[in-house]
This record gives sequence, structure tokens and C-alpha cells, in this order.
Amino acid sequence: MDGLSKLHDATLETFALHWAEGIARIRLSTGVNGTGVVILEASGVLRAVCPRVFPWGESDSVNEVKLEKVDDGWLLSIEMQSGDVLEICCGEASIKQGAE
Repeated sequence: MDGLSKLHDATLETFALHWAEGIARIRLSTGVNGTGVVILEASGVLRAVCPRVFPWGESDSVNEVKLEKVDDGWLLSIEMQSGDVLEICCGEASIKQGAE
């Protein structure tokens, strides 16, 4: 998935899990003053972990986003600058530019 390396310092706005559809959508604002919007979408979600405990201090900024192949599909992980790591195990993942 191209564009993940450019998400450093993006601001996490929302994390939504649509239970019945098994779809997770993460909305990030990017660019100067949050002028751009990126949607990370995971489908076929089997597990979603979203800690918000701030081990490194409060922050809504992204440090790193990774997508790794695992046995049953994909692991999308978002390390926040707070030290929290959001993880989504899914069948597929995509990145979209623009609002949704």
C-alpha cells in the first residue's frame, strides 16, 4: 500500500469500526494545517485493538503506519506519537485520498 511512509505526523481524527460489515475506517488529516485527508480502510476485520493510554504522553499524531502480511491476511498497525499502537487484523486494506 503506497503512501504509508508519508503519514508520519498526520493527525488521527477518527477510528470507526462498522461491526456488521467488518470494515474499519481511520480518518487522518495531513499536510499543512491538516489540509489533506487520508482514509485508511480495512475490510474483513477479524480483530481491532485501539489502546488510548498515552505511555509517552498525550498526542493525536501518527509516528508510523505499517501493513504486514500475516497468516490469515494483513496486519495494519498505526504507532501513535503517544506510544499507543492501534492494530487491525483484516483481509484487505487500502488507502484513499480525500474526505469520506
